[in-house]
Amino acid sequence: MTRPAGPGQARSIPANAAPAGAEQLADAYLAQVAARLPGPARTRAGIIAELRAGLLDATDAHRDAGLPADSAAAAAVAEFGDPRQIADAFRPGLASSQARQVALALLATGPLIGVLWAATALASHIGIRHAPPWHWAGAPPASIVEFPLFAAAFMLAVWTAVFTIAATGRLTRWLSGHPRLAPGTAALAGLGTAAADLALLTLLASQLAAAHGALAPAPTAAAALASLTRLTLAGRAARRCLAARATLTR
Repeated sequence: MTRPAGPGQARSIPANAAPAGAEQLADAYLAQVAARLPGPARTRAGIIAELRAGLLDATDAHRDAGLPADSAAAAAVAEFGDPRQIADAFRPGLASSQARQVALALLATGPLIGVLWAATALASHIGIRHAPPWHWAGAPPASIVEFPLFAAAFMLAVWTAVFTIAATGRLTRWLSGHPRLAPGTAALAGLGTAAADLALLTLLASQLAAAHGALAPAPTAAAALASLTRLTLAGRAARRCLAARATLTR
């Protein structure tokens, strides 16, 4: 590998540098691999960069052995094999990495959004101790249904996110034969989170309809915006995890 030239230095080009045609062949091959890779963009980019370096090194080795540039590039690509098989080899790891990132993000946003909704309730004087939420002062009529739905969705999101983190961490060695498990539980965590936020927004709409102007505007707007944003992102993340899961073999 040649170190990039610093400021004011001329960049030297090694005599055995791969010609443009060889790089184009490698890039075309890697584009086929990249099109079949799921998971986070940064992780995919790292894999493609590593594969590209390997292809160019293999091309240089064939050129040193006496092959013309184009033939050397073709031989290197042939050594790497079918791009679909290369992508298949990376899919379980990428899907696991994506599932873990989703679960960590969902758990990290939970306390923040919880604090925003708690601040809204306090600022709006909603709440009585030692009573179920649907008996709180100022609680909307829909709370008798929405609060249990929120609690169920919340528990689903938390436990599936925790399990996903465990399954992509220390439990990996015992769950290596089940690559679809972590993306599936991460998708459930995303759907549970989206359902919990939807329940909160439905409660908000019910409260606004029943007692317009009873809520503190600033904390209410902040909490609603945060939940709406997370609902959208959690639903999108769940779809991506399901799509990655669908590409994995059972």
